[in-house]
Amino acid sequence: MTAYSAFGLVVASNVPLPGLPEVAGKPLDCVLERRRGPIRERLIGRRHTLRLPNGTISLTIGRCRSGFLVRFPGRAVFLVSRDGQQVRCVPRRGTRGRLVAHLFLAQVLPLALSQRGRLVLHASAIATPHGAIAFLGAAGQGKSTLSTSFVRRSFPLLTDDGLLLVEDGSTLAGVPSYPEIRLWPDVLAALGTGGLAVHEVAPQGGKQQISVGGGPWPFSREPVPVRRMYVLGHPEPTARPCAVSITALAPREAFIELVKHTYRLDLDDRTRLRDEFDSIGRVAARPSLVYRLAFRRDLSRLPAVQAAILEHCRE
Repeated sequence: MTAYSAFGLVVASNVPLPGLPEVAGKPLDCVLERRRGPIRERLIGRRHTLRLPNGTISLTIGRCRSGFLVRFPGRAVFLVSRDGQQVRCVPRRGTRGRLVAHLFLAQVLPLALSQRGRLVLHASAIATPHGAIAFLGAAGQGKSTLSTSFVRRSFPLLTDDGLLLVEDGSTLAGVPSYPEIRLWPDVLAALGTGGLAVHEVAPQGGKQQISVGGGPWPFSREPVPVRRMYVLGHPEPTARPCAVSITALAPREAFIELVKHTYRLDLDDRTRLRDEFDSIGRVAARPSLVYRLAFRRDLSRLPAVQAAILEHCRE
């Protein structure tokens, strides 16, 4: 196995994890093991299903005797131990190693972190001179597009999927995850790649993957204090086409949005859920942190949206 650094952890894996720095001589926090045989576990509780905007099942999560089963239909099954430290994977025949690595880093590892009491948001985030900026929203709302528009202007990427938050006294920091961005082909064609290599992770015209950090698109290797969180929304029907709206969310509204966009593996452990809600409540109560960002979805508007966000962060 090879040990890598991701989400501030040391992760050992017998599946290559492209783009992550290798580490040696440090205690392991998590182990990913790819197996050949089937995982002979059955669900013993309710099953939680996540769907894509088109209704297709993205993944299912359920409790089993030794932990939790995370199934990606037609792609792979992961077995996560109860303590979140051991992950076994059985890919379906034909599933590429790069796709296994992506599913683990983008979905399974953030879920395992939640099982260890860590708060991970489904968000894309970048680092700026004012601090980290995170974008939250449902799939397809443009989180990755917004982050990429900043990264191509030399603002380092923090994460494209899971933003691990760490509280240290009065400071709330975002921890870097892994140096990859995934974009739909039409967005990628419009924004360009900066000369970086593009990988097709999944067949049938899915999102394409770009590894950052080793070229013109930078990646932050250190945690960054969080300056703003923007929940992406749609503009009012009466809003001007060129308008960029930024509205502060009250703590109650911010709490609801953060709960909606939090990785969560166990839905039945009330003690763990209470602790998670306490953490989310502290984040939501921070002043001048969570806002709603609304603008017309038009790639030509990205420079104006960037300017509005940076100006707002200066306040």
